[in-house]
Amino acid sequence: MTPLFDQHSLERWFDHFQSKAENKILVLLQAGGEKFIDIARRNGSYKDQTGNLRSSIGYIIAKNGEVVAENFTESEKGTDKTTGKYKGRRLAEEVSLSHSGGYVLVGVAGMEYAAAVEAKGYEVVSGANTQCEKYLRDTLKSVFSKI
Repeated sequence: MTPLFDQHSLERWFDHFQSKAENKILVLLQAGGEKFIDIARRNGSYKDQTGNLRSSIGYIIAKNGEVVAENFTESEKGTDKTTGKYKGRRLAEEVSLSHSGGYVLVGVAGMEYAAAVEAKGYEVVSGANTQCEKYLRDTLKSVFSKI
């Protein structure tokens, strides 16, 4: 019997499907990150006079310690906004660098007082985190149930 393919063809086939799977993972994580931002910014129950807290909300996706996607945008309202965007991105990048194996989605509110605002009973990112995590778990469960 003559083989239908050689080792090189088999490796190319696996590489092709690995690349497609990684693209799907990236798209899923980006959708989760966008959901995180949307929920956090929409449901934030605090008054953000400078715009820094909302501007510090965003995400980074890293693969093996390298940033592959991100979204940090300045809030529509406020007097500063730039500081928040910078601090949010810096924090997310710092956290993502500590995860060097595979993909990681890091969603943050990067202003140092974000936790204190939540501790006072205001919604900053905890609800968005919970809903984003549920979305990712449900989506992955759905995908893997079809395999």
